[in-house]
Amino acid sequence: MKTFGLFCVLLTLSGQLLAGPFVRLGYGYSDYRSQSMSIKHEGYPEISLDNYDPGAADQVLLSAGYFVNPHFRVELALDMGLASRDTDRVTYTRGDSVTGNISAEAYSRIFLVNGYFHFKGERSAGKFDPYMGGGIGLAVNRFEGVSTAIPTTSASVSNSDDTDWAFKLGGGLMYWLSDDLSADLSISYTNAGSVTTGDKAYLEGVSVPFAEGLDIDLETFNYGLAMVYQF
Repeated sequence: MKTFGLFCVLLTLSGQLLAGPFVRLGYGYSDYRSQSMSIKHEGYPEISLDNYDPGAADQVLLSAGYFVNPHFRVELALDMGLASRDTDRVTYTRGDSVTGNISAEAYSRIFLVNGYFHFKGERSAGKFDPYMGGGIGLAVNRFEGVSTAIPTTSASVSNSDDTDWAFKLGGGLMYWLSDDLSADLSISYTNAGSVTTGDKAYLEGVSVPFAEGLDIDLETFNYGLAMVYQF
C-alpha cells in the first residue's frame, strides 16, 4: 500500500514538472481553396465567376497557453494573416462565357481557443512530440483591392471586412531542443467563414449597384513553423 502511495505521489509530481505556461511564436503560410462566385446586377441576369483562387497569404502565429498535464495543452491563439495580392484567371458566364482576370487581397485575423493532445507526453532535449487537436473562435476577414477585367470592360469593387465564426483542425510535431524550448512544425485546415464585398462596382467614374456583393469562402490549408518556450 505504501509503495502504491509513493508511486502516486511521484506520478503527480512528474505531471506537475511537465505542466506549466508556454508561449509560441512562428510563421505560417495559408493556401486558399478555389471556388466559384457570382455577381447579381439589378435587372440583369446573374454573372458567374468560376475557378477563382484567392491564392495564398503569409501569417504571423502568436499564442500563449498552458500544459495542463503531460498530454494536454490549451492556448489562446492569434493567426494573423498578412495581405497578399493575387491575380487569377477566371471564367465569366452570363449566357456566353469569356475568360478574364480578377485581382484582390484576401486575408483573415483569427482569434482561437485551441486544445491539443500530445501522444508522447515527454518534453526533454532530443524528444519528438507529435500532437493533434483543434479550436474555435472568431475571424476578422478582409477582401480588398478587388478589380475585375474581361475583354470588354473592367471595374473595381468596394472593399469589405466581415467578422465570422472560425474553426481549426490539425496537428503537428514538436522537437524539443531543451527541456524548455522546442521547434514546432504544424499543418491544419481552417475555416474562417466568409466575407462579402460591398454592393457597388466602379467603372470609369460610374457607380454600378449590385443586388448582392461578391461572397468568398475563406477555407485554407495552413503550414507553420514556430518556436515554443515553456516557463
